[in-house]
Amino acid sequence: MKFPIRIALVALLWLVTISSGELGSLDVDLRLQMAHAWWTKTEEVQITPDMEPIVRGDIRFGVVGADGSRKIGYETGQSFLMLPADWLGSQLHRRWPVASADIVRRWAVNLFTFIPINIAVVLAAFWLLRLFQFEERVAGLASLTLLLGTTVLHYAQVHQHNNQLLLLTLVGYGGAIAYLQTKQSRWLIAGGMALGMAVFIRVTGLIHAATVVLFLVGAVAYKYRQMGAVIRSVGLWLVGFVPVFLVSRYVDFLRYGSFFASGKSIEQLQLETDVIWSGLPQLPDGYPLINSFHVGILGPLISPAKSIFLYDPLLVPCLLLGALCWQRLSPWIRWYLVTSILNLGLHLAAYSRFVFWHGDSAWGARYHVTSVHLLLVPLLAVFIQQLLATSKLKRLFFRGLLILALMVQLASVSMPMNLEIFQKRVGMPGTRLDIRLVQRMSNIACQFDPDLTRLCTDRHPDKKVYLDHLNHWNFFPFVLGQTDSDSDNSSGLQGVLFLLWGLALGAAILTSVTLWRTSGL
Repeated sequence: MKFPIRIALVALLWLVTISSGELGSLDVDLRLQMAHAWWTKTEEVQITPDMEPIVRGDIRFGVVGADGSRKIGYETGQSFLMLPADWLGSQLHRRWPVASADIVRRWAVNLFTFIPINIAVVLAAFWLLRLFQFEERVAGLASLTLLLGTTVLHYAQVHQHNNQLLLLTLVGYGGAIAYLQTKQSRWLIAGGMALGMAVFIRVTGLIHAATVVLFLVGAVAYKYRQMGAVIRSVGLWLVGFVPVFLVSRYVDFLRYGSFFASGKSIEQLQLETDVIWSGLPQLPDGYPLINSFHVGILGPLISPAKSIFLYDPLLVPCLLLGALCWQRLSPWIRWYLVTSILNLGLHLAAYSRFVFWHGDSAWGARYHVTSVHLLLVPLLAVFIQQLLATSKLKRLFFRGLLILALMVQLASVSMPMNLEIFQKRVGMPGTRLDIRLVQRMSNIACQFDPDLTRLCTDRHPDKKVYLDHLNHWNFFPFVLGQTDSDSDNSSGLQGVLFLLWGLALGAAILTSVTLWRTSGL
């Protein structure tokens, strides 16, 4: 079996195993709600009698669009990605009503939208590393490590924008390098289209687009030493980027009445004028840019709840290894690393004053981890290269780091992402220091030893009811028991899902161990 197929198979098995069957957050639920409304020709925002705004700008209530109806104030790119699978899920439910329509739709979106996207992330990383001239074995192992040993795994379960943006940016970088090696224009056009879609998905995708263009300019200038070659390459890239970008602007024009508007900008304008916020307290002056500059700079770097170094533990050793091996890296890899560090710096600056610089209810610093993933791609290959080539004692050290990273990421998907956040909110013991990774280990221990449950939920009986709905394994058979317990079919279906999940877990472990052993790890 060819190596790319083998790593795709391993990735598929792990993605099926760690899937919760849910979308993972309110944000993605709302984007699916948008997609469903478009093809069913219903209202995006459906306010029920039991709904009340929590604060001004409560995103569940959206904004008033150009046609007077309420729109969910998010970028539309992810909703377009989910729409086909949402339609398919609705058709499946009509013919196979084994669970509620909402559950079947979410399963379909997981299976037919996000699992393929996350497999594509692994293959795109593999492609990029091969373009960087890493041998096939190293590129494959590094690509799987990107999935299983970094927060890519978490965002393969919680379907925020992260992994979609990572895929599109990797395609952009790969297109630039492929153009340098082949002189074929189609690679640059494809890369431009990918970054146009990144902006469609999230407006800060412009940062990814800018750093990819900077990489392209520097690489072409280094190779050809001609301004004409630089201008031609940027022109080809724009041929791909501009049409997709203009489509995104046209969609927002239809929604908000302006080519320059976005859901967030309209939300900001309507915080004072929208009658739905009447009677709610005013937001702070300058909202949402209310923090001091240093808050959103230091927070993602050193805060116990969000540090990129704590929740991606391979980052520090990989950076040290990159510094030690700097002179041995190719000019293309060095320039890639420079632009990736710039990418991270620009994201730190962009969100530094934002009220939710941390990504709000999320595991790690959600707005920044994609930049970390981009930075890690070639560094993980260097890490694997060193692991395979080093002496027996050093190899044990490298393996230890790799196992630590795998354990951290598996812990991140084992239980609902906001369990620890909610525990702190209700004042559970052990949450004061906000080291959510340590608290997660405690919560996992409670799942294995019932005598420890008092540490997680039972120590304060009055708060147990608030935590029980989050205090469970976050894999699809376990989640079904939480979300569809009243269904007549749920117990039988849950048994089938447990069997399928167990088979997927066993196959994932077996294929991973086989691949790593045959590759020399």
